[in-house]
Amino acid sequence: MPGFRLLGIDTETTGLAGGTGTAAFMVGVAEAGPDGIRLRQWLLTAFAGEAAMLNELERSLSTTDLLVSYNGKTFDLPLLRDRRRLQRAAALPEPSHLDLLHPTRRLFRAAWPDCRLATAERHLLGLVRDNDLPGSEAPRAWRDYLAGGPPEDLGRVLRHNALDLLSLLLLGPALAHALRDPAAFGADPRAAAGLWERHGEFSRALAVLEGSRARLDTRGELELAWALRRAGRWPEAEKIWERLARDGCAEAVERLAKYHEHVRRDWSRALDYATRLADGPEGRHRRDRLQRRLGTPQGRLDFS
Repeated sequence: MPGFRLLGIDTETTGLAGGTGTAAFMVGVAEAGPDGIRLRQWLLTAFAGEAAMLNELERSLSTTDLLVSYNGKTFDLPLLRDRRRLQRAAALPEPSHLDLLHPTRRLFRAAWPDCRLATAERHLLGLVRDNDLPGSEAPRAWRDYLAGGPPEDLGRVLRHNALDLLSLLLLGPALAHALRDPAAFGADPRAAAGLWERHGEFSRALAVLEGSRARLDTRGELELAWALRRAGRWPEAEKIWERLARDGCAEAVERLAKYHEHVRRDWSRALDYATRLADGPEGRHRRDRLQRRLGTPQGRLDFS
């Protein structure tokens, strides 16, 4: 999209505890453009420079159309907003924000041991970092540098931050491929379909479920039947409900009772399924209604 500005953001902080005692000593942003990727990193060597760093970030965010992060909605952006508030300055701009951690968790939490960025890099991008300084070591490296220590570890923090930013720009397209073809990436097809549905892409959701039928559990089959029903493909949905009902799925039995009552208007068959429902208020009400429609006697008092 011409003129559309997408910006990846990542911070390195003095700790992970949160609150006013935690600050970002490094903020990095990366933007992909026609001439390549522009990477900028701001590093504090004294807290007196924090206001200037946040001013630079404000200028960058003010022209951004979409901000991309990994856990930025929960951690990075709230932290930066709090630090800006402590500076008694105007609030930072808030462009549309895509936090890639959330779709990654939905798609892969059942398949991967964890959903850290490094794990996503390995599985989706085929990247394994060499000699990378763990993010947990970044606060120590920064403090050592301020205390007069050698700069080598701080350089590794800069590199770690830069790699995080570059991964953000690559991870979005990889996740988009996983959404379209979850089976090829080992992603959860139900989660992929759910994400499409949240954005009103019902035909894509149906295509994902149909393309992953061999991997669907009972809940996934029910969701496929519901998607087929929504697309007007009732006979295909009915076949799924019938098979699941034979396997003892109560929800499929209920779906068949509703289908034959309200769609087929086959009240006899609807009653047959309704009699298999649990004996609660809703099930009794449905059976009574169907029996009235069929003219079936409800029982009578004999005073003879």
